[in-house]
Amino acid sequence: MSIERKSSDRRKLRAGMVFVLVVAGTALIGWGGLAAWQAVTQNNGSTATTLGVHMSNAATVNGGHPVICTDQTSPNACGAIFNASGIVPGWGPNQVGSVAITNTGTESSTFQLSLASAKVSGADPSWDSSTDTTLCADLQLKVTDSQTSPAATVYQGPLASMPVENISDNGGNATWVSGAVNNFNFTLSLPGSGSKTDEDSTCTAVFTWGQNGVCPASAQPLTGL
Repeated sequence: MSIERKSSDRRKLRAGMVFVLVVAGTALIGWGGLAAWQAVTQNNGSTATTLGVHMSNAATVNGGHPVICTDQTSPNACGAIFNASGIVPGWGPNQVGSVAITNTGTESSTFQLSLASAKVSGADPSWDSSTDTTLCADLQLKVTDSQTSPAATVYQGPLASMPVENISDNGGNATWVSGAVNNFNFTLSLPGSGSKTDEDSTCTAVFTWGQNGVCPASAQPLTGL
C-alpha cells in the first residue's frame, strides 16, 4: 500500500468522525436539550369564603299582621312598630307593637336598638301652632325583651331621649349565634300632666336595629390597607 493511499484513508476517517460528532451534537440539542418529556399536575377550584352579617325584622302593630323585611330590603320593605291614635293626657301605658329580630347571617353578632329620629308634625289650628312640638319628648316609651321572665327592660323613658341600647337574644346572650332570635315589645303612655302643646300633633319615630359581626379571638386584624 502506498503512502499516498494511507494518507487518503486517514483523511476519510477524520471526515467520518467529524460527521458522526456533528450528528450526535445535533441530536443532543434537537431532542435532549429542547424537547424533553414533561408532566404537570393542576389543582382546580380552591376557594376562600367569608361569613356575613344579616338580619330579618318582623314588625307587628298591635292588632295587625307582621311585616317582614331584611337588612337588604330595608327601609322600604320594613313596617311600622306602632300606629297609636286617640291619645289624651293620662293615656296608657299600652302595648302598641312588637318586633322580632333574627340573626339570619352566618356570623355571630351583637345587636343594638337605637332611635334614628323623632319628629313632631301637625298643630292645633285654633291657636299658636308653633308651640306644638313637644309630643315626642312627652310620650313615655318602654321597650321590653318579651322572651325573659320577668320581661327585661331594654329602655324606659321619654321616647325622644332613647339612646343606643344593646339587646340580647332570647337566651339572654349578648352575642347572637346564627339563627338566634328575640322579640321586643313596645309600650307607650302620655302622663296625665301632658302639656297643651301636645294637642293635635303627631310624633313620628324611626328606630334602627344595628348588627355587628363578632370576630373570633384568634382572628388577626388586616394590616397595610
